[in-house]
Amino acid sequence: MASLLRRQKSANQTPQKLNPIEERVETQVTDLELTPTTRLNNKIIKRIKASFDSSGRPPKTLVENYKIGKVMGKGAFGKVNLAIHRLSGKFVALKSINKQFMTEESSKRKVMQEYNILRRARHQNIVRLYESFETPQHIVFVMELCGGGDLLTYVRRRRKLKEDVARHLFKQIVIGLKYCHSKNVLHQDIKLDNILLTS
Repeated sequence: MASLLRRQKSANQTPQKLNPIEERVETQVTDLELTPTTRLNNKIIKRIKASFDSSGRPPKTLVENYKIGKVMGKGAFGKVNLAIHRLSGKFVALKSINKQFMTEESSKRKVMQEYNILRRARHQNIVRLYESFETPQHIVFVMELCGGGDLLTYVRRRRKLKEDVARHLFKQIVIGLKYCHSKNVLHQDIKLDNILLTS
């Protein structure tokens, strides 16, 4: 009889109201209909929070932080893919360099030199390096996306450029090179297919 009265009392009590954060956490935990993308994003967020809670620092970047798309170009050491940062939705270019091709000391030096130059460079006419990370097979540079393609393709499609367009492009190239020279950096491989356009 006493247990029956307790049950009736508990049934008559109003349920506790959750604050918005507890409500969100509770719905995330109990919601079994999450999409695979949402589950992956939640996993990344939990990993980031855990890292900040334990060490006060961000975690190491992993490939799973990016949704990797089509190949945009190939080079001697690797390839460049279009990618989207899963949490911010920002489009980036992922330059992945295969470690198998870096057996010689000179190739390792070239990659490290490129990394150090891009890490220090802060100029509107030079591609920006956002971050870098390693996988067992690759070294990956996360870079600013230049969605307009390279200058060689741009010129081939138009056959020739109008003088004002050519002047505008040439001015940007010269300003970028002037910045490089002010930082004691020589490009040594300036050609149309190494010049990328943002739009």
